[in-house]
Amino acid sequence: MTHRKVYLAVGRKNTRIYRFDPIDGDTRVVGNVPPYESGYTAMGAQYRGENKEPLLFAVSGDKLITIDVEAGTLDSHVVEDLPGHETWFDGDMSGDGKTLFVAGDGNGPSYSIDVVAKKAATGHKPGGGRWDDFARHPKDDRLISVEGDNGDLLHVDQSKDPMKTVLKQQVFKPAEASGSAGSRRSYSAMFFDQIGNFYAVDSAGNVNHLDMTKSDIPEKAERIGNGKIPVDGLEVMNGAGLIAEMRIKPSYDEIVIGKKFNTSWESSAPRGKVYSFELTVKAVTKSTNENSDLHRFRISFDLPTVEGVKVDASGVDVLYADGKAYVDSKTDQFLKGGESRPIAVQITVPGDPGVLPHEYPLNGLRATRLA
Repeated sequence: MTHRKVYLAVGRKNTRIYRFDPIDGDTRVVGNVPPYESGYTAMGAQYRGENKEPLLFAVSGDKLITIDVEAGTLDSHVVEDLPGHETWFDGDMSGDGKTLFVAGDGNGPSYSIDVVAKKAATGHKPGGGRWDDFARHPKDDRLISVEGDNGDLLHVDQSKDPMKTVLKQQVFKPAEASGSAGSRRSYSAMFFDQIGNFYAVDSAGNVNHLDMTKSDIPEKAERIGNGKIPVDGLEVMNGAGLIAEMRIKPSYDEIVIGKKFNTSWESSAPRGKVYSFELTVKAVTKSTNENSDLHRFRISFDLPTVEGVKVDASGVDVLYADGKAYVDSKTDQFLKGGESRPIAVQITVPGDPGVLPHEYPLNGLRATRLA
């Protein structure tokens, strides 16, 4: 099973779970999951079927933390034969979702944790370095990681001792630390899509892509966009998930957007409401407030995945995926740095007009620079 979004553990203290959208970089805290003082580390995801959020598993000392992001619940159980003094970094689930494989100290053993029996079995030592997560390749089951100090691409080979094997040197840029106290300069969250594209996020929130769909590995990974994912300067600690193949180019360089609600009216086909907005994109980088020329843009916002939902606007392409709409400009629509342009948008939402709100909330509204 795959989803459009993955999960990140963010913050060295009072760690929170964030849901990360790899298309537009939208990164939001999962509000119903409480913070965990000891940290959510060495995470893995157990998928439970279509249209259901996965269970997340993490380890803290000798405890296995089960995180139900849908219900907002945490369960903590002591794991037999798992040491309580260890600091854990890397984690990923087996393909069948039954075993969480974790590693900590480079010179200590790794562990395979049966998430049902809550029992651990020892494995080979990881080997040294600043690599703080790994992800399982969907085609050949290899565990892949990235060394933070030099950007080497690693194969974490569970049959070797130590497990760390360099596949290719300096494929990624060296990792950056976040601005938070004590942040490690490491690649701390990794995931694949279903066909073998590999994504690695460093502590500061830089997202990198490497095509591993074929046997030949490219010389250099691509850093996505000009911006970091928005986690308010906190440290990205870990990640979990397997995403569906992305059929549109991702972009995380967020720009300023404004919203003006005009009116709404009932519709008959489909039965529901039509909402009229004026959305204004501005050629200003949101994180720095600097004027910067804009040629093409993407607007995205939450939209229910139901039959009949649609977005109408001129000069754009619209994609609907996993509860969001992505509205991309079709052609070069040049704006000089600091200038703005309005876009008239109509949103049709099926449902009972008496229940639907007068103004659609447009949660998650954001704009990013495509060019």
